[in-house]
Amino acid sequence: GRFLRKSFDWQRRRSASGFAEEEGSGAARFLARPTVSGERYTSSDWLRNMRSLLTDSRILKRISGHLSFNVVMGILGAAWFTSYPDTFLRLGATAHGLSGAALSLLLVFRTNSAYDRFWEARKILGAVVDNCRGLARVAPTALPSRQAIDFARMIVVFPYMLRLHLTGRGQTRIEDTPEVSDVLMFLDNDQLKTVDSHFSKPFATLSIMNQILHHAKFPGEGWDQAVTVLPQRTVLQRNVNTLAANVGACERIQGCPVPLYYSRHLSRYLTIWSATLPLVLAPLLQWWSVPVIAAICWALFSIEE
Repeated sequence: GRFLRKSFDWQRRRSASGFAEEEGSGAARFLARPTVSGERYTSSDWLRNMRSLLTDSRILKRISGHLSFNVVMGILGAAWFTSYPDTFLRLGATAHGLSGAALSLLLVFRTNSAYDRFWEARKILGAVVDNCRGLARVAPTALPSRQAIDFARMIVVFPYMLRLHLTGRGQTRIEDTPEVSDVLMFLDNDQLKTVDSHFSKPFATLSIMNQILHHAKFPGEGWDQAVTVLPQRTVLQRNVNTLAANVGACERIQGCPVPLYYSRHLSRYLTIWSATLPLVLAPLLQWWSVPVIAAICWALFSIEE
């Protein structure tokens, strides 16, 4: 969601009347925006990353319950060993060493699956950006001025509608979303009702684009001029169809998470492995086993999350 917002958050302070005054190639000029770079990690960020671990880490907040459980297990294990060393159940390091290799493979597979999904999503969003730019570039020469401006408005609206659709807000009225200030100026009342009433807001936006293409006609347009602009309008229609395919690709990623049975098996395996870790470390480290267990579990649970 943040990537889409950065990619298409342009000219938000421009009024609707100012946009309507643009003609011809001005519609394409509106969509010509500098490339927005994503956040990048550098080696000099290590101190800031460590400081933010306890204050801004969302991963730590998500795993806090599981992590707290294992810290309590570590405290109980250390207390048991120091109080009753003769009755303490010593597991030894062999079992955890052997099973830890299998656990590592499971975590690596999950990490690779997550990164593959991220990489595919990045390519799809890149295709959305390229297609929107292609539409904005061709529309001013293929459509009359008024229709070109209306078409450009829909190009701007589409990414926002795609984000609403993919973040579970597809049935929410546009006026009730935080994007209202960015989108409302580009939709008239009829278009707003059409988009709000449709089950899929991005497809409703593409449908409005198709209607604009279908009814577009230059004043006094004859067969010769229609034949001249036909290849350009064909390009527009092809890009609109490609955007529809991009929506389907995004829905495929959203609707096909990592298999639930695999996630459950990994969670059970990791919980049992980490919960029995005090039986291995307490005889070796006594009370120092508690912070060591906390650090190990934090690292493993963060990878799982």
